[in-house]
Amino acid sequence: MKAIVKFALGEDGMGLLDVPEPIPHEGELKVKVLAAGICGGDVHCMKDERLAIMPVTLGHEFVGQIVETCGDVGDFKVGDWVVTLPACYSCGECDFCKAGMVTLCAERKSIGSYVDGAMAEYVVVPAKYSFKVPDEVEDKIPYALSEPFIVGVHGAYERVRVNPGDVVVVSGPGQIGLLAMQAFKTRGAYVIVSGLKADADRLNLALQLGADAVADSMEKLKEEIRMVNPAGADIVVEAASHPSSLRDCLEVVKVRGQLLYLGYFGGRDVTFRFDTIHEKELDIYGSNSTTMASWEIGMKLINERKVDLAPLVSMKLPLSDWKRGFEAVINKEAYKVVFCPDMDE
Repeated sequence: MKAIVKFALGEDGMGLLDVPEPIPHEGELKVKVLAAGICGGDVHCMKDERLAIMPVTLGHEFVGQIVETCGDVGDFKVGDWVVTLPACYSCGECDFCKAGMVTLCAERKSIGSYVDGAMAEYVVVPAKYSFKVPDEVEDKIPYALSEPFIVGVHGAYERVRVNPGDVVVVSGPGQIGLLAMQAFKTRGAYVIVSGLKADADRLNLALQLGADAVADSMEKLKEEIRMVNPAGADIVVEAASHPSSLRDCLEVVKVRGQLLYLGYFGGRDVTFRFDTIHEKELDIYGSNSTTMASWEIGMKLINERKVDLAPLVSMKLPLSDWKRGFEAVINKEAYKVVFCPDMDE
């Protein structure tokens, strides 16, 4: 089968290769991939900014249909449509695993970096970390965005304290920012999405998806916050993975406010005025991927159509056009690029 594989260091160490089809073992599902999204983490892998055990097929955001099962897979059956929590191989014994926080397991292995992932015709995943997609849904491709949306759910539902009416600033109108914005809206927050003047299209999309306000400069951001809470933002969400975004978040958050870090700087050093944390008595929360509980919450929100993922799918490509897809992500020419293996046929 065809797969996008990271096989060596350097950006030239990645390509579309012929690899054997995966074989499911006890408790696993073999899934024919309908769509697999490019995550910022895949770009970091390509650039050697995130560890990958090479050779490995990239891709952890996907939706597909089960074509084979092995052993005890619960109530899953051939023909079911599924999505899967990426960190699906872990020790199963530590406190984090027992609590469903498998991403934090010291021995966890995620598809797409440690184990072959979904940028391929087929992927194998454990049934216990998979979730059904309703059969009646006509367009299932947006479900490939389940994982990045649930990254926002983990932050909005499990990491920070959110009260109805809280003013939340999401800094960065990329896909994670726009998905996190929708997660916070389901909690009753007043959400302002902040970006740059170059982000005009993304900020307009934020409004279409339910943002209460947008800002394309610090002056505009302060004005929007002042109109609803002169004390400052109750919660700021860093989703741009840029030092200036982090500094802006620290400037506009209120005293005793909360900062949620959803971004990923790829190992780069970041400087900011650390004393701000002390002076404002801020609560700062990292939010690393997802948990089993956040998947339960997130899938319910998606299935009940409380959020809209479809507008973020802005480019669909065959696996053979993988270079174009990664370039579109790096150059910010698309919100979410998904590879559809059937397009190669």
